[in-house]
Amino acid sequence: MELTELKDESPLLTITNATSEIPRMSRWLGEVLRHYQVPQEMLFKFDLCANEAVTNIIFYAYPEEDGRQIHLALGVGPDEVTLLIEDDGIPFNPVNAKPHKKPQSLDDAKIGGLGIDLIKHYMDRYEYERSDNKNRLKLTSVIPSS
Repeated sequence: MELTELKDESPLLTITNATSEIPRMSRWLGEVLRHYQVPQEMLFKFDLCANEAVTNIIFYAYPEEDGRQIHLALGVGPDEVTLLIEDDGIPFNPVNAKPHKKPQSLDDAKIGGLGIDLIKHYMDRYEYERSDNKNRLKLTSVIPSS
C-alpha cells in the first residue's frame, strides 16, 4: 500500500507536521472531492477523519521534531473514495487501538481520545501498515448509490 498504489494521476498533497497545515489540508480535500462531484456527506466524513488522523500524527508521531512531511493521496473511483495518509513518525497502528470507554458520568468524561473511534465509525474500511519506516493509513468510504 503505497502512495503510487492509488494511481499516478491521484491528487497528492504534502504538508508539514504543523497544526497550521490542517486548514490547507481541509481546503484541498474539499476542492478535490467537489471536483469529482462526491456527495457533501462524504466530504464531511473525509474532512473529519483526515483532521483526526493528521492531528494525531502532528501531536504524537514527531514528539520533538518540526518540519517533517505528511503525504496524502486521494483516490476517487466510481464506487468509493480512498485517502492514503503516510508519515515517517513513530510507529502507531490506529486500527488496533482499543475503543474509547464511555464515561459513567459527565464528571468522568475527558476531552479528546475519540478521533480513532470517529474514523472507525465514519469509514467503511480502514487499513494500516508499517513499511519502509513509514506509517500508512488507508481510509475508504463507499459512495452511496443515488
